[in-house]
Amino acid sequence: MIERHLRQINGAYLHFRKTSKVGGVPLVLLHPSPRNSAMFEPMMRLLRNDFDLVAPDTPGYGGSDALPEVPAGIADYLPSLRALLLEVAGPRFMLYGSATGAQLAIAYANSHPGDVAHLFLDNAAHFDPAARQRIVEGYFPDLTPCADGGHLQRAWKMAQQMTQFFPWFQNDEAHRISQRIPAPAEVQTLAMEFLAAGSHYDSAYRAAFEHERAQNVQALKVPTTLFRWLGSVLLRHIDALLAHPLPANLRVVETPLIMPERYAAMRLEFVAAHPSRQIPQP
Repeated sequence: MIERHLRQINGAYLHFRKTSKVGGVPLVLLHPSPRNSAMFEPMMRLLRNDFDLVAPDTPGYGGSDALPEVPAGIADYLPSLRALLLEVAGPRFMLYGSATGAQLAIAYANSHPGDVAHLFLDNAAHFDPAARQRIVEGYFPDLTPCADGGHLQRAWKMAQQMTQFFPWFQNDEAHRISQRIPAPAEVQTLAMEFLAAGSHYDSAYRAAFEHERAQNVQALKVPTTLFRWLGSVLLRHIDALLAHPLPANLRVVETPLIMPERYAAMRLEFVAAHPSRQIPQP
């Protein structure tokens, strides 16, 4: 069973999903922006017999309160995140992050390496300064509620085009990442996540883009697995990261395009890295 909890950390409520069945070193899952831990429920159902799992909502997203002040960078998220994880995951855990979650995980592992038994990075990329500036300048439209509902249209357009182009606002063939037309329900789910995060929906997003530099991965000292997912919208930028010299403690694993096959490949890596080194059947 996937449980849902709230904890008061540094004066704010943080929401997280959790399974508690197996014992041992748990696996922590950090989500992309503007999503929340609900996206991990399929993965948590797959892994719940392998590990205890903790999937927090980043402050300001999902069911978690925002930080008291707009963050200046990814490091501003770490005190609340660490306080929560030490309370609900314990002093040592494996840490997985995707996209924004990957940047949070990198920053966490570089700041608190003793907490992290193994680091897993998904949708982790590198942008050179010029590319980063071009993307950030157009990526975050104003979603402040307005009288004519224009913010709803902007959220819908952004959510719809994100599944087909990167960056989403450059909707030409040179920036196309998929021919698939998203279902309206899929677009609505993502648009609602943007809107639920409020006018500061871009806070963790911006911090992640700024942190998405090869030098932060090169600084890692903990055992690390970097997933090169063939279906990633960031695949070209993942490869830009892989073109840099990377530390010997980092291993690259290619994961399949199709989601069930991707999750199965990731599960084998999670289990192989666990201190127990056991592979129970799902």
